[in-house]
Amino acid sequence: MTIAQALTAATKQLSQAHIEKPQLEAEILLAHLLGKKRIWFHLHPEFLLEDSVNEQYMALVARRTIHEPTAYILGQREFWSLPFGVTRDTLIPRPETELIVEIALALVKQERWHRPFILDLGTGCGILAITLAHEIPEATLVATDTSFPTLIVAHQNAKRHGVESRVNLVQADWINPFRSCETGTFPPKKGVTGTNQGFHLVVSNPPYVANKDKRLLAKEIFNYEPEGSLFSEKDGLEDIEKLINTVPQVLRKEAWFICEIGWDQGKQAIQMTRDTGMYKCIEIKKDLSGKDRVLMAKRS
Repeated sequence: MTIAQALTAATKQLSQAHIEKPQLEAEILLAHLLGKKRIWFHLHPEFLLEDSVNEQYMALVARRTIHEPTAYILGQREFWSLPFGVTRDTLIPRPETELIVEIALALVKQERWHRPFILDLGTGCGILAITLAHEIPEATLVATDTSFPTLIVAHQNAKRHGVESRVNLVQADWINPFRSCETGTFPPKKGVTGTNQGFHLVVSNPPYVANKDKRLLAKEIFNYEPEGSLFSEKDGLEDIEKLINTVPQVLRKEAWFICEIGWDQGKQAIQMTRDTGMYKCIEIKKDLSGKDRVLMAKRS
């Protein structure tokens, strides 16, 4: 079977399975399998695929027809123009989360932190911690997650991008391993400095989808991505509220907290943040589609 024939057959199968952009998906899967760029297919449409290769390709296509996310099939997803390995243990990176990186980089420049000490809560595959370490060579980061398999993926990604010496991974539930920075009782960790003074910046992309909205999600999300990284009680606000209330314990004075939220959670997030009496400069940043996306606040 030629490349053109294989792509035609795959596109038809994906279209029948109601996969969006079936031709593009067909080309992405074949490019991954052959290690070629998609343009190569258009230059060599008559190239013959070996039967074993065609069988492998059709197996990948079959996985996609049952709506398994392409990122899991390929084993990676790009974020901030960097490739990140992903598995079924990790949430798939999404472009809207890049807004956290944009805000964080702007704050580092604005506050003129010489050696910023940053905490990433619920790191997943490590996109926030690793990207910030990649963009801020003088930064030291601590990244936490409750899942050990997830932290293994994050460690692999940190090594891939050469920042493993500055990204310290901790298995933990939010800030539980840390105590008040004001009492200077952070547990010391080899290679981590500045813990007694607290963090300059805390970032997080917590679960924020309401349980009642589970069935509204696409099959690719609902059937495959880890529920613990997606869903939260109290209409999706439980984990956000927990972070708002506890993060000041690990922030230096005048330090910042940045947290991704749901598109309809801006007003509640602002009110919860104000109610603590521990923040100032509270603001909601919108994503490129004009929806509420990120809560940012400065510790008083």
